[in-house]
Amino acid sequence: MHKRCQTTLPGGAVLSNVLEVDSLSVEFRINGEYFHAVHDVSFHIESGETLGIVGESGCGKSVTSLALLRLLTKNARVSGEVSYKGRNLLDLPDREMRQIRGNEVSMIFQEPMTSLNPVYKIGAQISEALRLHTQTTPRRAWQQSMEMLRSVGIARAEGVMGEYPHQLSGGMRQRVMIAMSMVCNPQLLIADEPTTALDVTIQAQILDLMRKLSKDLGTSVLLITHDLGVVAEMCDRVAVMYAGEIVEQGTAKDIFHNPQHPYTRGLLNAIPKLDAASKERLQPIEGNVPSLTRMPKGCHFAPRCPLVFEKCRAEAPGLFRVEPGHLSRCWLNDAQEGN
Repeated sequence: MHKRCQTTLPGGAVLSNVLEVDSLSVEFRINGEYFHAVHDVSFHIESGETLGIVGESGCGKSVTSLALLRLLTKNARVSGEVSYKGRNLLDLPDREMRQIRGNEVSMIFQEPMTSLNPVYKIGAQISEALRLHTQTTPRRAWQQSMEMLRSVGIARAEGVMGEYPHQLSGGMRQRVMIAMSMVCNPQLLIADEPTTALDVTIQAQILDLMRKLSKDLGTSVLLITHDLGVVAEMCDRVAVMYAGEIVEQGTAKDIFHNPQHPYTRGLLNAIPKLDAASKERLQPIEGNVPSLTRMPKGCHFAPRCPLVFEKCRAEAPGLFRVEPGHLSRCWLNDAQEGN
């Protein structure tokens, strides 16, 4: 179990959620016209818990995570509310946002080789975060950085401090990225595909490390992934995204044992099963995620859905309540609304 903590606001008010996202939408300008990459996304993350956002490539997962920290390109237009400690991050001045980013809210990007600066040594890059956000002396920042490297399982921390990113393996670089993101003891860690391109042994080590750090420090985690195995191992709750929308949301138990949306079922059916008969074929989801510029009318999943009917093609469904805390964006769940 994760260690639960609460956020106390000035005046004594207590929040159990470290982050609340309400009606977040992201549009990109393409050839003079704006198209939705993320539409009306809402979720929350409790203090100390791990929320997974899962879906195929192109579903809007990474765009959502970058929007939270205001790291999108200039052709993006963002609306909605991202509330952290009672403040809307989308409205904060740039100076205040820089104080939060990398300090109270940190991010691990998909590919550490492109995230680490190739011309600076590891020690300089980790200690820079401490010196930017705290009053720590250079000497103390260096010591804390070395201690953080040890805590993420790097035995020869002193040697790694003096090396460049290209001198490290992929797994070591990912550990360095985790150390850099955790060195300021953030309240929220956003991890965007943190185990992509790593072999399964290193992947398991990285996941164990993230889980241990989250438990020890009480850090909330937003985990972006396409891997349902990672979700099952790491997450308390799950949001399934498709074509820029959340199509199902619930506890990990809800998603794996009682999936309601046809897309969620399709993702689960596409997972290889060790106990399955040797001749049993995987069940792929036919077709592709629609382009931003060619979103289908009605339900975005309708062109690929095996259960589609006329209303799906004509009218977009809302998020229907299947049971408390379990939502599904499918007309088949309409009858369950209000139960």
